[in-house]
Amino acid sequence: MNNTMMPGGEDRTRTDVVDLVTRAEASIEALETREPNGSWAMTAFSRYRVCELVGVTPYAPYLGELADDPAALFDEAAGLVDRFEVSIEGLSWRLALADALRSAAKDIRMVADARDV
Repeated sequence: MNNTMMPGGEDRTRTDVVDLVTRAEASIEALETREPNGSWAMTAFSRYRVCELVGVTPYAPYLGELADDPAALFDEAAGLVDRFEVSIEGLSWRLALADALRSAAKDIRMVADARDV
């Protein structure tokens, strides 16, 4: 992780956000593989925006446990980001990241709900 991508906050919290985003991404990638109809592509923009802001490489190999609810992971990460203490220069980054995380969670829920209908 590049610290210039994540100003302020504590290192542990930053690491937690990166871990949550990585786990959520891996979970969505697994869903895309199991359900190759393209519906998960509708979540790609908001997820890519999150990855860019935290410095996570999309579609990187992941060996950990996959989440049942990747949207919940993005929401949890957004809650952590809301508590980041940043300088005035880092405020727009923090707000953009929290917004991107919540947008990704909303997009994932939208696609999941449409699949359940």
